[in-house]
Amino acid sequence: ARKSTPNKSRSPAKSAAKYEYVELSKASLTSSDPCHFYGVIIDATFPYKANTDRFICSLKVVDPTLHQKGAYATVVIYASKFEDLPIVHRLGDVIRVHRATMRIYQNKRQFNVNMFYQSSYALFSTDKLSPLGQSTSNDAPYAFSGKKSSLERQDVAILSTLRKWSNNYFSSTNVGSDKCVELKKASKQQGDFDVVAKV
Repeated sequence: ARKSTPNKSRSPAKSAAKYEYVELSKASLTSSDPCHFYGVIIDATFPYKANTDRFICSLKVVDPTLHQKGAYATVVIYASKFEDLPIVHRLGDVIRVHRATMRIYQNKRQFNVNMFYQSSYALFSTDKLSPLGQSTSNDAPYAFSGKKSSLERQDVAILSTLRKWSNNYFSSTNVGSDKCVELKKASKQQGDFDVVAKV
C-alpha cells in the first residue's frame, strides 16, 4: 500500500517523479537541501507585513506521521508582495510546498518557505467545494503560487490519502482543544488562545 506522503527513499517507480515528498516527521534535521512536503493545515495567520520589504504568513501543519499529543510543524512563508502568500480560509485543507528549508525552532519543526527564492505552494480542498464555493471535482489546487501548478500521478495518490486522513482527523479530534477558552473567560486570558463560536 502507498504511504500518504512517501519518504525520501528512492524506488524505481518514483525515480521519474519531478519531486520527492518527505513526511513531516522524517524531514532531515541535518541536510541543508530544500525539501518538498504535503501537510494538513490546523492553524493559519492572515498574511501580514513584517517590515518594509517583507510579508509573512505562518501555518501549523500535521500529517499521519506528526500529529500525536499536540505535535505539529510550523510553516513560515516569506514574500516580497502580499499577493504571493496564501490566504487560508478553512482548516483541514491540504498545502503542498516545494523547496522549503527546515530547522528546529522552540522544539518544533519549522519549514521556511521563501517565495522570492523559487519556493512554491498549492492549496487543495478536502471537501467537494473550495472554501469560496467552487467545485473541486478534480485534483487541481484551488489556490497556488506562480502562473501554473503541476500535478503528477504521485500527487493524486498523496492527495487522496491525505484528504481521507484529514476528514477523519478533524471529525475525531478537537483540534487545538488544549488552548480553547470559553467566551466569558476570554477577557482574563494572557497570551494566545482559541475560541470556538457561531457567528
